[in-house]
Amino acid sequence: MKLRFLCIFLSTLILSFQIFISPAISQTLTQCQKHQEVFAFNIPNYPIQHIGGAILNIKVTYRMTPEAILENNYPDILSIQKDIDQFFIGYANESDYWEIMNKKLVKMLLDKYPQMSSLRVKIDVMPTVEEPLYRSSIVSSTRPESCDLRL
Repeated sequence: MKLRFLCIFLSTLILSFQIFISPAISQTLTQCQKHQEVFAFNIPNYPIQHIGGAILNIKVTYRMTPEAILENNYPDILSIQKDIDQFFIGYANESDYWEIMNKKLVKMLLDKYPQMSSLRVKIDVMPTVEEPLYRSSIVSSTRPESCDLRL
């Protein structure tokens, strides 16, 4: 009985101590969970001449910064789509793997759209005769001191 009481007491003490030593962490999590606005769109059946040619299905998901939400400063989805198209058209390194291309795409979009606090781009590469497998690249990035995507 004394051992059980001692275990309960120590568990309570440890939990209480953790709450007091890390209020910044719990406040940050609470702030991130208070409100989020997440948007997503798909670009289906996107033909590209990268690595011999392929058909891509692209899904873009992003979380807005609190400042952008307060100012109603939302990026236009069609502008984002055009920027993605221009990125692929102008992409110079034909031998980069899909994952490298996707990482550079995410960086370009975060640089261009400061309203986004977090961004995830999923690129599905449809099978070809040369590579008969479905492949995907998922790249997520969150700005420093920002809240990540929670879906």
